Amino acid sequence: MSNLLKAIEELQKISKVNIKGKEYATVASRVGIFRKFFSAYSIITEIVTDDEQRVVIKALILDENNKLISTGYAEEIRGQGLINTTSAIENAETSAIGRALAAFGLIGGEYASLFEVKNAIAEQNNLTNSNNFKTSYDDINSIVKEENEKLKESNLSVILQDNILIIQGKSFGHQNLIKKLGYKWNPSKKLWYKYPLQQAS
Repeated sequence: MSNLLKAIEELQKISKVNIKGKEYATVASRVGIFRKFFSAYSIITEIVTDDEQRVVIKALILDENNKLISTGYAEEIRGQGLINTTSAIENAETSAIGRALAAFGLIGGEYASLFEVKNAIAEQNNLTNSNNFKTSYDDINSIVKEENEKLKESNLSVILQDNILIIQGKSFGHQNLIKKLGYKWNPSKKLWYKYPLQQAS
């Protein structure tokens, strides 16, 4: 039990993600602390359901004798949001591990809803990848304007939707330019996209 108390104490000291005024530790940081204080324990994940529409993952934490200590479940709907279009299993697995760790005692905050956690982590990743670039409304508008200028000759345009830049228009024949500008193709939704913070370099 002393190891758990030490782990919780360390968890309180690490930087957290602010979600609607409350502080939460990311799953990655909690896994790191778990590995440090419980190196003989295991985290195992299982796919409970994957029927092409819905993914359910179960995470288990076992002690050194393979005794079950805690579990966590997470569900994702394929195609619901950009992340789940390509990475529903990975997304659900991360959430399931987070809930198993929370049940184990490594909460580092309160149970956050899946929606809140995904958005907070996405925002945190964007800030890290852009070297802590601070994006304002004016910054985003400037980026959209700049992108539209680059695509003007191709009769393509860019819109911002859910903090993602999406190309509009017929892209056939212009793929090289689009890729050069850093856009990625989403085959399921049949669109080119990228995050605006990728411009801030």
